[in-house]
Amino acid sequence: MKPIVMLAALSCVALLAAGSCAPSAERATPEEVSRMQDWAHAVLGGGQPPPAGGPGWLVAGGPPISFRYDGRTSAAILPEWKRTTGSRNRPDGVEHVASWTDPATGLKVTVAAVAYTAFPAVDWVVHFENQGSKDTPILEDIQALDVGLATAGAEPPVLLHQIAGDDCSERTFLPTERTLASGQAVWFAPSGGRSSNGTFPYFTLSHGGRNLVTAIGWTGQWAASIQRQEGRTNLRAGMELTHLVLHPGEKIRTPRIVLLESPGDPQGARNCFRRLLLAHYVPQRDGQPLPLPIASNCFDRYNRHAVWPTEAGQMAAAEYDKAVGVDTYWLDAAWFEGHFPSGVGNWFCKPQAFPRGLRPVSDLCHRLGLRVAVWFEPERVAGGTKIAREHPEFVHSPSPQPGGPSGLFRLDDPAARRWMTDLLSGLITEFGIDNYRNDFNIDPLPFWRKNDAPDRQGMTEIRYVEGLYAMWDELAARHPGLRIDNCSSGGRRLDIETCRRAATMTRSDTACQGGRAAWDQAQTFGLSFYFPTHCTMVWSPRAYEFRSGATGGTVIQYDYLGSPPPLELARASVKEVRENREHWFGDFHPLTACSIAADQWLAFQFHREDLGAGIVVAFRRPACESADLPVALRGLGREKRYAVEFVDENYASTSKVMTGEELMSKLVLTCPKKESSLVVRYKAQK
Repeated sequence: MKPIVMLAALSCVALLAAGSCAPSAERATPEEVSRMQDWAHAVLGGGQPPPAGGPGWLVAGGPPISFRYDGRTSAAILPEWKRTTGSRNRPDGVEHVASWTDPATGLKVTVAAVAYTAFPAVDWVVHFENQGSKDTPILEDIQALDVGLATAGAEPPVLLHQIAGDDCSERTFLPTERTLASGQAVWFAPSGGRSSNGTFPYFTLSHGGRNLVTAIGWTGQWAASIQRQEGRTNLRAGMELTHLVLHPGEKIRTPRIVLLESPGDPQGARNCFRRLLLAHYVPQRDGQPLPLPIASNCFDRYNRHAVWPTEAGQMAAAEYDKAVGVDTYWLDAAWFEGHFPSGVGNWFCKPQAFPRGLRPVSDLCHRLGLRVAVWFEPERVAGGTKIAREHPEFVHSPSPQPGGPSGLFRLDDPAARRWMTDLLSGLITEFGIDNYRNDFNIDPLPFWRKNDAPDRQGMTEIRYVEGLYAMWDELAARHPGLRIDNCSSGGRRLDIETCRRAATMTRSDTACQGGRAAWDQAQTFGLSFYFPTHCTMVWSPRAYEFRSGATGGTVIQYDYLGSPPPLELARASVKEVRENREHWFGDFHPLTACSIAADQWLAFQFHREDLGAGIVVAFRRPACESADLPVALRGLGREKRYAVEFVDENYASTSKVMTGEELMSKLVLTCPKKESSLVVRYKAQK
């Protein structure tokens, strides 16, 4: 594997409101959208395959899934089963539902798919249901994705573009590229049952000017494999382990799969995918993606200030939040009895620190115009806590313990899940919570696997993941306007199913301390290839450090009780996030390579074609000798004139007018000092 270098990315741009990819010879055209719809109709709706020799490279064979049933492959048995198909138009695309039923055992397999109207993309989920009166034979090796790509000959190469998952290290979200030769196979999966733990569930395959972006929606232990053969490359993905029977009446789901095919440069395909997520997946309000919070945690991780985890300390935090201009007050893991991590499972306030609960603090926040975010970790139970003592039956635990078991809360148990949903819902109301933060700091896979019988391998994981989605969906339904923040030791559950339900305020726990500016910069760079809604914690308003972590939102960690930064500087940093916020929903264009090397520049651009505007963010690292970086911006009109603002390391700005031609060919970014930064804003003049 080698670090990916992207210096001349082509965008798949369009109006954000429409959510489509603008036609161009190098971008997805209406014909490309139609081809994906034809492919979906062919593999699921009984239609004719797209004509051979065209620009598409997805092979239209059987259904895009596979499994083994009673020792036989789905390719062999599905033609023998009763098949039904149906299609209907939706506002966002064409829905296809295809089902196969085994007349002997009553097993029904259903694929529900959407082929989008404005994007060359297809989304589907597979369900299995036992409609018979007896247990099914063994159902195993379920692949929610099993497709072929036409890749004849040894040339051109097949390239696999990935970013690393989060493992709280310097490699978090770093991009990589590898070449797959004929006969070569690769396999990858996350670690421990959290979907982006070490390995990321989004990736891109490129071959001969074609690109296929794949997203796996499974908040558990998925696995993917790619095998290049003569004339064909096989792509498979699903749960890592399935070997189970279904009891009469049982129904299970599998990972969600999203495929987007686009010609041209891989970054153009990824920008098209970003637009797809913004249009159809990320949480919305009034038909637009919700902006990320600009929050203040003031997280006293090292307990230097005894007053901080108290009602008085948090009221002072709320007043500080208002003064610096954030929009969200955030109380992390300090409000419950036993503190973190020993108190997870005690979901009640510390009586001496918060004698009136959290409502007085949230009431103050709401009077100040702030949203209220509060941290929970409902999926983990510490031994001896209230849940462990009163409901040990709700805990997956390796062994009995005095005072009650520690382990994984049983979201796979419907009774336990309903109990936890009711508890959280009551606290959201009681505390006046606007943003519910769901953290998760243990690997669930060992608990899932240990709970499975030999003929039910994978079932606990399936029921747990289904239970997590049900809990989040129920909380959102009960509390209109509630925002869910998805944390899992940082960014270890960033699959497309969690993306549909939640924002990500802490993309990696590498940000739990300051001083890692290069890591922060690289994380913004790598994660932005696919993921448009992420932010992280920043510990200083100094522009170089602050901009390293600031995105379309941020979480400031300024020490308001100890050595707070000058108030005007703190306000300036927060103000810049607000001014730049809208651009982060645009197309992402790398302007340098991505690395954490101290002697390099790192720079990138976000462009909003619908606004005729964008931003450039650039960093001159501490050992970088060059004060100048020539760059070529993307997506602009060469003949247009742009008002351009340069914001330096002191948040001071200068302005000039430049043509699109100049910005796309003659722009030089200058940072006179090492370890400094520059923000460039531009907007087309009318």
